[in-house]
Amino acid sequence: MSKLRKITLVGVLAVGCLVAGGILSNVPVANAASMQANQKPGQRLGQQDQKPGQRLGQQDQKPGQRLGQQDQKPGRRLGQQVQQHELSVPDDFTATVKGTSEIYLAWDSVSDATSYNIYRATSSLGTYTKVDAVTTTNYTDDDLSGETTYYYKVKAVNSSGTSDYSSVVYATTSNESDELSVPDDLTATVKGSSEIYLDWDSVSDATSYNIYRATSSLGTYTKVDAVTTTSYTDDDLSDDTTYYYKVKAVNSSGTSDYSSVVHATTSDEANELSVPDDLTATAESSSEIYLDWDSVSNATSYYIYRSTSYSGSFTKITTVTTTSYTDDGLSDDTTYYYKVKAVNSSGISAYSSLVHATTED
Repeated sequence: MSKLRKITLVGVLAVGCLVAGGILSNVPVANAASMQANQKPGQRLGQQDQKPGQRLGQQDQKPGQRLGQQDQKPGRRLGQQVQQHELSVPDDFTATVKGTSEIYLAWDSVSDATSYNIYRATSSLGTYTKVDAVTTTNYTDDDLSGETTYYYKVKAVNSSGTSDYSSVVYATTSNESDELSVPDDLTATVKGSSEIYLDWDSVSDATSYNIYRATSSLGTYTKVDAVTTTSYTDDDLSDDTTYYYKVKAVNSSGTSDYSSVVHATTSDEANELSVPDDLTATAESSSEIYLDWDSVSNATSYYIYRSTSYSGSFTKITTVTTTSYTDDGLSDDTTYYYKVKAVNSSGISAYSSLVHATTED
């Protein structure tokens, strides 16, 4: 290589070193000075505060926790969300017409539910409006229009939220022109310290009657029985207590409105009539049986009951003011069974003992 070319190459290399040295000595040195100012004694350039035994770049970890793992509650998997206990949907939801203005709803209880929201619409796909919230598993929707179809669904509720809707049910209120009449002439008669006798007029097209009782005229009336007759004896009552009654007529289309309210007060046991004692029955002929018994203090009359079997149904055959009675017009060679009750304005006694006699052949 010629002497001139060597001198030129050496000059180029010298200039390059000077340029590179200036870049390296200006930019990095400034940055390094800045980073070094934030370093603690004995800490390498760029090293963050580390706890003893902690690797470079490692975040605070709890004992037994993997790098980058978030706080987890005991028994919960990594990334698992808190799960709420979802309420079941109310099952076996039914709607039953109770007349021109009432529909009765019932459904199965839902575990952990504290109440139920009831929703109603006038078409299956219409807007459902919340009509009530109840803590029971039944509800009577009243004050409805006659001959109208109503649609219902229910949600279970507790402090965590509500269930999904139940299935939709519907019922159609009856036509007012087909509505049952109210039972008329309801009366209540005391029959002793534990019995009250009710009777009322028959209602056309009624197949049965629901009987309701309360212990105050404006109190809560509870259905105590349903009968197919127009009378009912309410027994096993408390003595010297006033009971209030009302009745509804029933058929497959629904129920009537309530009858008027009647009341009666059971007699005081201390003043209750004694049972007629020493009842006897004597056959007098093929068609007559003679009965007699001891007088009961304060009794004004006596009811006489007869049956053709010991455990059969006893029918009241007469009322007398004496302490004897001849039952005639009977069949020959037939056994008849009898019992008697004492009566006054306060009520009636319990039954006497049972006696029987057989007419002559």
